Amino acid sequence: MRRKGKGTELRNQTYKSNARMLAYKIFVEDCKSRARKLNTEAVRFDPITPAAIAACQPWMEAALYPWENVPDWKCKDAKGLDLALWYEEKLCGLCYATPRKSTICIKIVLLQGHPDRSHPLRGLIAPMALLATDTYARMLGCNEIEIQDPDPNVVPYYQNLGFSFDRTNRPVIYLND
Repeated sequence: MRRKGKGTELRNQTYKSNARMLAYKIFVEDCKSRARKLNTEAVRFDPITPAAIAACQPWMEAALYPWENVPDWKCKDAKGLDLALWYEEKLCGLCYATPRKSTICIKIVLLQGHPDRSHPLRGLIAPMALLATDTYARMLGCNEIEIQDPDPNVVPYYQNLGFSFDRTNRPVIYLND
């Protein structure tokens, strides 16, 4: 078990930054291997900033997710992973995941893609967010990822990404080394 105290916040920030960078590198390699016609240099895995929150305000008509609360959550939850997925200057997706006080499970609390069906990362937001969350979870030593309270309409999509329901009816992916 890791010690709390001096250096913990810096370590968590480093893990989050490294998870975003590593997820981006894996994403680029995956795009190359699949011969996907996407300018990967235009893709960014960034933290959720005030600019990202401002960019998602027009989405609020499509779904009411409390993205404006993420800055407060980040202050209170040192281990929370915040992810903004950009293509050039267009915000394409947002994700917030946290292990809270767990050393076993990280939960994807919020996940939303741009409601415009023509955005350049359409169909990739959940896999990209899952990639970053998986990378971060492994750094923390977690061995499962859960989708918290998924919309029933998207459960089949999550199942296609590898999630299955456990004994307590949680949609979970177990991380194997």
